[in-house]
Amino acid sequence: MHASRFARGWQRLRHLGGQSLFRNSLYIMGTTAATSLLGFGFWLIAARTLSATEVGRSAALISAMLFVSVFTNLGLGQVFVSRLASRAAGRDWSLTVSTGLALAAASSLVGGAIAAVLLPTLIPALKGGLDPAAFLLLPLGVTGAACSLVIDYACIAERHAKLAFIRNTAAALLRLALIPLASVVPIDGTAWILAIWAASFLLIDALAVFRELPSLGHDFRLTLAGWREELARMRGLIAGHQSINLGAQASTYLLPVLVSARLGPEQNAYFYTTFMVASALFFIAPAIGNALFAEGAHEPEQFGSAVRRAVRYVLMLAGPPALVLLTAGPLILGFFGPAYADEGAALLQILVAAAVFDAALQLSLAVLRAKHCLQEAAIATWAMLVVAIASTWFMLPPLGVEGAGIGWSLGKLTGLCFALFFTMRAAASLRRSIPQS
Repeated sequence: MHASRFARGWQRLRHLGGQSLFRNSLYIMGTTAATSLLGFGFWLIAARTLSATEVGRSAALISAMLFVSVFTNLGLGQVFVSRLASRAAGRDWSLTVSTGLALAAASSLVGGAIAAVLLPTLIPALKGGLDPAAFLLLPLGVTGAACSLVIDYACIAERHAKLAFIRNTAAALLRLALIPLASVVPIDGTAWILAIWAASFLLIDALAVFRELPSLGHDFRLTLAGWREELARMRGLIAGHQSINLGAQASTYLLPVLVSARLGPEQNAYFYTTFMVASALFFIAPAIGNALFAEGAHEPEQFGSAVRRAVRYVLMLAGPPALVLLTAGPLILGFFGPAYADEGAALLQILVAAAVFDAALQLSLAVLRAKHCLQEAAIATWAMLVVAIASTWFMLPPLGVEGAGIGWSLGKLTGLCFALFFTMRAAASLRRSIPQS
């Protein structure tokens, strides 16, 4: 009986593994999990190899580098998902990818250079300014990180996220292998860490261009012949998807700033740590949403079935960690110290509840992206951002860090209401457009 049950379970896993939506989702989540765990190891070794001052400056620069790359990639990854499914193999597909990469590289190089000038005035840890090596490496790191993200989405668009998982894991392992050399290389520790991150991104980007992208089966060759016409066709998609991204992602970066400003750095430490623990839930639905978006671009006639399967996958994959956080949350927070468990236990429960709204919102946004309702999706994410920031600002003083959790939840709920309204309106419009027999 046990063998029979095991065989049925194995058959079910094999069946799920054969579905591109499930497979793509797992590899997207795996990329986030692997790079996060290896990144933790990287900073652990850095802390044991370099001085606290060098680690602090390096962490600030790497965080800024990744933050800037999120904005300077211009939403071109989602543009790939929208556009590549309809592009013919060979020149057309190659032109779209090449134009997107060139634009991401140019905008990121400029954005990184601006960041290198401004960061010393914005971040106290960098008050002394950047040395020449760091000043040159930061724009290169931003460019490499932004292009890497765009290439990831080319793989997601073609439902081959396994390639992105392998490439990003290899880059993280390379960084892990090089950080111990910080004690012997003849350069400053901060510059060495920046060099590692920039070089790892640029190296995997180069490998992707010459090995990974051609392996996707569309006869990829770098070409910019006709880039002006292609950019003109992509311009509307860039504006729409980047607006959605900014509205969806900005609150994650702004909430810690608000908590610090209203409650002080100690309370922000409790909030940020609890939020990071809760992030074990918050990366599942976006991964499935991105995979669902790709399914809609490739097989619009089967999209309704894909949405129902995506809902089941979210419940299956997010349910167990949600139960763990609800039952063992205080114990997990206690590893950081007794005060973290005392101050963050209620906040963690609020954030787990908010994950329900977030999951439904992420799937709704994927539907709107697949249906080309980009303006509507942007309205939903910006409504979410405004409500989350405004409610958090007013609720923090009377409620403490729980006010940030409630504000986050209200923002997600607001965005979900807008997204569902627009989704149902689009569905009703589609039904009216179908001729009645």
